[in-house]
Amino acid sequence: MAALKSSKSGKRERLVEAALELAYRDGFQAASIADIAKEADVPVGNVYYYFKTRDQIGDAVIDARMAQFESLRGRLEKLATPKERLVAFIDMTVGNQETVAARGCPFGSLAAEFLKLGGHLAGKARPMLADPLEWMEAQFRQMGVGDAAFACAVHLEAGLRGVSLLTQCTGDPKLMEIEAAQLRAWLDTL
Repeated sequence: MAALKSSKSGKRERLVEAALELAYRDGFQAASIADIAKEADVPVGNVYYYFKTRDQIGDAVIDARMAQFESLRGRLEKLATPKERLVAFIDMTVGNQETVAARGCPFGSLAAEFLKLGGHLAGKARPMLADPLEWMEAQFRQMGVGDAAFACAVHLEAGLRGVSLLTQCTGDPKLMEIEAAQLRAWLDTL
């Protein structure tokens, strides 16, 4: 990953970027400390200066993904209406369809892997899907659907995460476009 090697960011930031990339591309369990160090262009021994344990690297990876969601949420909140925000979220997801076809959902895949591992990282990974669900619920409440807000949020997130899994399994990015059209049409009925 040439971008990491030419990056002016510090070693810790490069290590986190490398771990995030490798976890998404190959899975967190498959990414060795040596792989992460090589990807970040950092000597292997330096990894332990920044991260004493593999779990600390996992913590940093989860924190980085959560920061990405917070950044996205900040951009979406600038849109005028909750419906516009939800449609933009759908469009952003579909905009990643080629990558999703090759690697899966960047949030769902990582959360599922950490949940399977159990322990501290499993607990920390839960908000990776729970926070977007909570955000969607707030959007539906603002749209005035009342007590149905949570069910609507579950429907939307399940549709996006489910089609991401189908897209990865089939390698067919068009599936995301099909589901996105259905979800947009559904939003128009609310």
